[in-house]
Amino acid sequence: MEQKEIMIRLKGITKAFPQKKGTLEVLHGIDLDIEKGEIFGIIGLSGAGKSTLVRCINLLERPTEGQVFLDGQELTCLSEKDLRQARRSMGMIFQQFHLLMQRTAMENVCFPMEIAGVKKAEAREKAKELLELVGLGDRMESYPSQLSGGQKQRVAIARALATNPKILLCDEATSALDPNTTAGVLELLKDINKRLGITIVVITHEMKVIQEICNRVAIISEGKIAEMGSVQEIFRAPKTQIGQELVFHEGSNREAYAGKLPYCYRVVFKGGISNEPVLGRMMIDCNGVANILAGNTRNIDGEVFGQMILQFPEEEALRKKMIQYLKDQGVEVEEVAYV
Repeated sequence: MEQKEIMIRLKGITKAFPQKKGTLEVLHGIDLDIEKGEIFGIIGLSGAGKSTLVRCINLLERPTEGQVFLDGQELTCLSEKDLRQARRSMGMIFQQFHLLMQRTAMENVCFPMEIAGVKKAEAREKAKELLELVGLGDRMESYPSQLSGGQKQRVAIARALATNPKILLCDEATSALDPNTTAGVLELLKDINKRLGITIVVITHEMKVIQEICNRVAIISEGKIAEMGSVQEIFRAPKTQIGQELVFHEGSNREAYAGKLPYCYRVVFKGGISNEPVLGRMMIDCNGVANILAGNTRNIDGEVFGQMILQFPEEEALRKKMIQYLKDQGVEVEEVAYV
């Protein structure tokens, strides 16, 4: 098996913040490897510690304990001068863009190059190339107030690329955007990853973002990595309670229907061709109707993952026939308790 190059390695990362009485430990001994050139997702609920974790990667927050390695170099032992130099290899994109309002798009992208001492003409030429890359070649002289949210985020992406980073850290980069704009920004990030080979780390609380863009994902809960794997593996069979909550969310958990309706079952799809009408064929072949009460399924690389809550017919023989049909198709079926 080919040995993957590690771009980011975290070893025993702990972060505690001082409080009036003692300290608050937000991260608890996190170990994590992110491979060169991949798009890696870190997902968790609010307060799980994911934003603190990403800020520990570029040492905007210095870990209380542990080591951070970037492309083999340990960052946690560098002097402030050397760390500033190393940070140029790490671009960062934020939820609120953080653009300079009195500067044009061109001038915003030039800003980190000015700090790095790049000549003005060279910086403007590089900024022009980057703005064209992110689809804003015609808005170079526009100010942030003249741009939409998606356009502002594209300027922020161009700015993050200005110092030729090895990695791009995206902290809830699409949370302030509408769904259509989000899709465009995610498509841009995938294109940048493919064209430039930049390793991208995506911090989010939205599983649909992970599904759309990431190769692998780590689920963080209460300051620890709860589980980690490929996006397909996590969607196919989340092993932890927090994993199941994040994958099977929004009205599709079984407790929501327990004790309310009879003959309710949780139906779990763990792969299979997405355009196969399994439920439709079941109803036709078994000559019975199932009532879809809730659902949360996703198409990942042409396969369907997720679950539904179905109410089956009262007639026992028909109900058993329909359930067996689904099981024969590789679909898991579990009864939801009815009181």
